[in-house]
Amino acid sequence: MTRTRTNPSLALFLLVAWALALAPGWGVPPAQYRQALREHPAQVVTSQAELAQAQVAKPAATLEVRGQVTGVMSCGDSLVVQLRLADGQAFHFGAASRVPELQMGARLRVLVTPEPGRAGSYQLLAAGWEQVLAAGDPKGTAATSANTRAGERARPYPSRGAGVDNIDRSILAAYQQAVRYFNRRLSDQESLRIAANIINNSAALGVDARLVMAVVAVESGFNPNATSPKGAMGLGQLMPTTARGLGVRDAYDPEQNLSASVRLIGNHLSNTGDISLALACYNAGAGAVRRYGGVPPYRETINYIRKVTSLYYRLAPEMRP
Repeated sequence: MTRTRTNPSLALFLLVAWALALAPGWGVPPAQYRQALREHPAQVVTSQAELAQAQVAKPAATLEVRGQVTGVMSCGDSLVVQLRLADGQAFHFGAASRVPELQMGARLRVLVTPEPGRAGSYQLLAAGWEQVLAAGDPKGTAATSANTRAGERARPYPSRGAGVDNIDRSILAAYQQAVRYFNRRLSDQESLRIAANIINNSAALGVDARLVMAVVAVESGFNPNATSPKGAMGLGQLMPTTARGLGVRDAYDPEQNLSASVRLIGNHLSNTGDISLALACYNAGAGAVRRYGGVPPYRETINYIRKVTSLYYRLAPEMRP
């Protein structure tokens, strides 16, 4: 799908400055989370039934709860956070201070410990993005996201919209500035819409927004009307058959295109557990990756992976292998 119009080396200074400007912890350090998990062995909880079982069997045990953030409420200097579990039930826990990962819509794994003397109350020990942590799980052990079950992949993708109310203003401004850097023809409103959609869709699906930024920069240079000689369309350069399979009605609409593109990136990450393989799937197709048992020996695909990962690791240095 790569239809690059940009030279990553030209953007190096801006990208490094942008990465440094982002809020501390915007990228989840998986090593830090896994260290906390080693220090506090925990029982995995993904449903109300599993929570009830854990509370009966080991009421004082640390839990690793997996779900989506659906509410964050400030209580003085602390927070109360609500997660939606896989069965749709809610789980609440407290956090002593604001943690960057606790974004509305984010899919997380959280380590929580019971509060002494308060049955059913939990406090946060550590938090990490589901997508990032699942990529490091042993094969066959990663939890299946409700959004990536095979039976749901062909459904039309509802856009997460361009709402900005739940986005940190400094982060939104940094993303908007980066979008405008790649495509100065965009108006302030257009660049804000694209930036907000990338942040919101990425948070909702547990995909690192900085990876999405790198993919879109290489694919289209943030031109919503980009069309490749092969017919790939829009910001994420979706091929017509791919767009139809994802339920996209207008691939040149930024909201529809980004919603589908982020979902596609997330699916490839879930299926491969590896950024390079996920990018190879995005560029050359999952079938080619399966045929070759890895990255296909296509010059275009190899260069594509190099360009995207080069941008991504400058935006997310803590994610570099």
